Amino acid sequence: MKKLLITVLVVTIVALGSAAIWLSSLESTYDVQRSIIVNTSQDKVFPLVQDFNQWTAWSPWLSMEPDAKVEITGSGKSINDTYSWIGELVGEGSISHTKIEQGLAIEQEILFKAPMESRSSVYWQFNTINDSTTNITWGMKGEMPFYLRFMTQMMDTWIGMDYERGLKMIKELAEKGYVASKVEIVGIVDAPAIHYMGEKVACTMDDVESNMKSSFTKLNHYIMNHSMDHERALSVYHVFDYIKGKVEYSAAIPIKEGFEAEAPFYTGDIAASKALKIKFTGDYQHIGNAWAAGMTYTRTHKIKENKDIPPYEIYLNKPQDEPDPRKWVTEVYMPIK
Repeated sequence: MKKLLITVLVVTIVALGSAAIWLSSLESTYDVQRSIIVNTSQDKVFPLVQDFNQWTAWSPWLSMEPDAKVEITGSGKSINDTYSWIGELVGEGSISHTKIEQGLAIEQEILFKAPMESRSSVYWQFNTINDSTTNITWGMKGEMPFYLRFMTQMMDTWIGMDYERGLKMIKELAEKGYVASKVEIVGIVDAPAIHYMGEKVACTMDDVESNMKSSFTKLNHYIMNHSMDHERALSVYHVFDYIKGKVEYSAAIPIKEGFEAEAPFYTGDIAASKALKIKFTGDYQHIGNAWAAGMTYTRTHKIKENKDIPPYEIYLNKPQDEPDPRKWVTEVYMPIK
């Protein structure tokens, strides 16, 4: 028995030592940044970031929990002014201005208190391209705790996706005066089975938006040429790998059993299941806000996703019938166990 305990102890020490050596070899710092071109002047877009009172309109985190509690100190646009938040999905934290170069750059310090404590530096750069075009860069840099160094490389994906969502909303707010995005978590529902016809496409995450437009254009031509009657369309996500940036989806429509599709289209089925339902009202370019809300909700409530059934979106109206993207309605379904 004594020899067994000694063996276990030695193995444990060796394993911990190996883990420590491995962690020490990993990068400890991260610097994540994303950029976007905004078709408006620098002096129009800069206040949207400098003034914390504007953040509720475009925050990628508040977009998934608009009822989260927000407090702003001072005017919200001066050095040391702070924007703090607390909510079920967004957690708890604060961000404050540490340096402002009017019209050019902003530096901030962000403090996360929950679900995990951390502190990072945030920076913004506003570069004028011409009188009506501005390049905005949003970045975050910091250092991971020693025991979390294995997560350093993933920070670019996690933070980067949030920043991309936020920058899209800043762009729309600056250019149009509104953000066409409203997220409502409906809750757990019984999702019925769906028999569909569609085309399966594989692409990178960067190309999803453009590829999907092309896919639905092709699908609509097929529908018209075959005089098919349909009210709704859907997207089925077979693969969505955030880390590798790979996506495989089907642009589809629900159909009746017995229909035979012609290549490159095929017929498939989504099984009936329990699912988390999220209602999204707005422009499809912001649909990521709904998915972020759903994934955060399942993680927060420790709900397990059903990996055997692909998640999907159902589009309740058509852009050709409703030109205002603020009125486009999409239902997102995330099958769960």
